[in-house]
Amino acid sequence: MKFLFKYTFHLAILACVSALFSGCEQDPKYRVYDYPVPVVESIYPTDGYVTTQVVIMGTNFGDRAEAVKVFFGEAQSNKVLDCKNNRLVVEVPETAVTGNLSLQIYNKKVENIGHYTVLPTPRVITVTSDSEDGEGVADTGDKVTITGENFGTDPSDISVSFNGTPAEFELVDESTIVATTPADYKTGNVTVTIHGYTMTGSAMFNPNSKGDVTVLYLQNYKQPFAKANDENWKNGEWWTPAVWNQNKASFNAKNNTTVTGMQYKAAEGFTLAFQNGWEKEAYTNGKIWQVATLRPGKYRLEVTYAYTMVVSDAGNFISALMAKGNSESDIPNVADIEQLNGVCAIYDKAGTNDDSGVLVTPSFEVTETTDVVIGFLTSLAKGNSYFKVTELKLILE
Repeated sequence: MKFLFKYTFHLAILACVSALFSGCEQDPKYRVYDYPVPVVESIYPTDGYVTTQVVIMGTNFGDRAEAVKVFFGEAQSNKVLDCKNNRLVVEVPETAVTGNLSLQIYNKKVENIGHYTVLPTPRVITVTSDSEDGEGVADTGDKVTITGENFGTDPSDISVSFNGTPAEFELVDESTIVATTPADYKTGNVTVTIHGYTMTGSAMFNPNSKGDVTVLYLQNYKQPFAKANDENWKNGEWWTPAVWNQNKASFNAKNNTTVTGMQYKAAEGFTLAFQNGWEKEAYTNGKIWQVATLRPGKYRLEVTYAYTMVVSDAGNFISALMAKGNSESDIPNVADIEQLNGVCAIYDKAGTNDDSGVLVTPSFEVTETTDVVIGFLTSLAKGNSYFKVTELKLILE
């Protein structure tokens, strides 16, 4: 009888132990993984600038970016841009200094996988043309001088483009590049790429190129719009937009506030905004504008708007315009809009909720270099109304 009891007791213990181990094997929370040590075969490039990319080739990297840590000396890269079992791409951190690299994947760290030299970051300062029409104009074959610093001494490390069109150039010294304007390039910014690091210089105007020339003539013309300063009104929702001029009527918030014109809401981002209601005063003949010196040609203005609701009322008026001149007085009041020495596009979809679209002006021709006012004439006198601009485009036809 004793023997039978001991035998049964031992079987019960064995069954409990077996069940315990079986349960641990089935629950992945209790598994212990031993990841292989990563092996680095090559690193490219071995020198460059902060915020550029480095490629690490090898094995046993896995495919989980969150498990990867790459150190440039003591500075850890905060951006693993690509992670495959045999290839990593990381961004050089801004605090990196010349020194050894190390790699850690999960708990396996490999020291001194290579040496990286941090080069002085290049910078473009000025971009000027030798054209008789002005330093911002360049026809095919004109010379454009790019000044800056830390350009290096190897032309093979450098490329220059005019709004995406590659250009031939001469590296004069470490702070000067002279580029030859390529044929058929489109008006836009000049970019310089050195050792994989791309810099954007100022715009160059091709007098023979048609299309979008906004970057040459306007500033702060699309989302995200920049604010003039950190002064705000109503819980950080309204700011004064940078660059834009405004008349007194357009500052239409209550309590004589001096900020309005640019609105930020999380779902919309920063927009140029005109509003009545919700603690904004009704107003008439609000004017907001920039002045641009247009070269001879035929132009039109395209204004993209969104999130808009203008109550149907005779007192409400929204327009985008271009007019010859350089001051507020060159924009007439709403009642005198027919006297505008230019062109305008009037918003005619009042009553539409959450409206979006594009206001397009008729063509506006200047026969000689001319100062032109570009902007808005608005009145919002009745109802809770708002008109929100996300982008302006100036098109050379």
